[in-house]
Amino acid sequence: MFDGALPDTKRDERLSRLGTNNQRVRQFRINYPAACPIPKSLGSVLHSLLAPGLREALSASEYASVTRIVPGEADDYCALYANETPCSVIFSNDTDLILYDYPAECRVIFFRDVELWPEPKFKGYSTTKIQEALHLTSLIPFAYCITQDRWKSFSDSVKDARAIDTTSGQYEEFSKRYTSTAAELPVSKEPRVALSLQVLDVRVSEFAHQALALTPVPKVYLPLLVEDPNQASAWSIGEDIRLLAYSLLAPDQMVVHEYKRKAQAIAMQEINIHSHKERCLSATTLSRNIGAWLQKMTDGQVPLDFLWPLIAVSFVLPKLTMPPKVTSLIRVLSGDFDNTWDFVHLTAGVQAALYSLRFLKQCAALWLSMNQKAEELHESVESLQRSLQNMPTIADLFIVPGQAKRKDVDSAMLQVFLKEIYTSVGVEVLDEQISNKKLKKQRREAERKTKKKQVTSTQRTDNLFELLNQRQRVQQSGQ
Repeated sequence: MFDGALPDTKRDERLSRLGTNNQRVRQFRINYPAACPIPKSLGSVLHSLLAPGLREALSASEYASVTRIVPGEADDYCALYANETPCSVIFSNDTDLILYDYPAECRVIFFRDVELWPEPKFKGYSTTKIQEALHLTSLIPFAYCITQDRWKSFSDSVKDARAIDTTSGQYEEFSKRYTSTAAELPVSKEPRVALSLQVLDVRVSEFAHQALALTPVPKVYLPLLVEDPNQASAWSIGEDIRLLAYSLLAPDQMVVHEYKRKAQAIAMQEINIHSHKERCLSATTLSRNIGAWLQKMTDGQVPLDFLWPLIAVSFVLPKLTMPPKVTSLIRVLSGDFDNTWDFVHLTAGVQAALYSLRFLKQCAALWLSMNQKAEELHESVESLQRSLQNMPTIADLFIVPGQAKRKDVDSAMLQVFLKEIYTSVGVEVLDEQISNKKLKKQRREAERKTKKKQVTSTQRTDNLFELLNQRQRVQQSGQ
């Protein structure tokens, strides 16, 4: 089971985790100021899309029939299932799972206690037996006492748990997390909608459940990207794509809170949902723009591995203060790590654009499952969904910095299409002979000018979606 929408009580914990991982990337940047080694030491931070990637893999395997996304936290549903199904075994990495009530025959097995070689060995825990050994009727009081004083000895925490006042407000607030009933989404019984909800990424699912439940202010916690902390957040790329995605599911006048890195910390940004008119214009324009690129690249026989990353580049380039060399982009698209922070940050920008498109793809599919009427927006969203439906899986699409390079890279083909993208979005193609020292100087000057005066771009462009972005920015600045 996969979380479909974590409770709001997890907000502080999630922000703390994002902040901790962000600090790890910052420290890594401080440790290697001149050149970036392959960031293996960042461990799990490198794999921010692991959960949706794993769900995708399971859904395409023999385990598809038992792979589920639940409209809440998976822990609740594991406990519910175990109480309804005799002799259940729950595999997890979350120690919180032992705090729920289970039948005596149920076992909880943590992944760290599993050995597969030289022969499979599994160490399971019976919460009933643990409670009996500690002379407790529940493990929740014990867990509560530990959170109140982590420095107390094990035996002292057990004594406190036996004497705890279970009617106190603080304890009741803590314990209800492990005793509440799993939530049900009102629209989950609609077959088309239920099917669409089962193929969503965790973050998309979380937003969808909030929007459909008319949560006053939906929250979206964007995954932390491995990027250069000294540059603007890569999540500034794809903002308009995500805005359209939010606007498809959230009611008019709603505000979405998007959490992502800003400067050196994790911060919240308010995003105002599109009006119906803006929604139609944005969907139509984006559909036309993506469709044109798909047709052009298909005619040019661009391999699927590079088709969507190239489209992502068309959203990346207009956001950069200083465009990269074409050869640098070829290295990024090929996964040819070059030990520079520019490579890492540019990779993050491409990932931000790709994930924003993926977010939109899933929101569009869900919207279509709920809206069968033929109208202007329906036609545009349907066209958009047809364009997006062939996006590859996370495993095939997203390159982790330092992983193996893509094979059989046609650099000449990539160069032709990249130069065409540069021209289309009105970005100058840099001279490949320019020295890195001069390039850095130009980049610093460009960043200085950007900070001195925030310019609403008036640069001529043939990119229809970028024109729409410019129009919206001008409107917003005049409000």
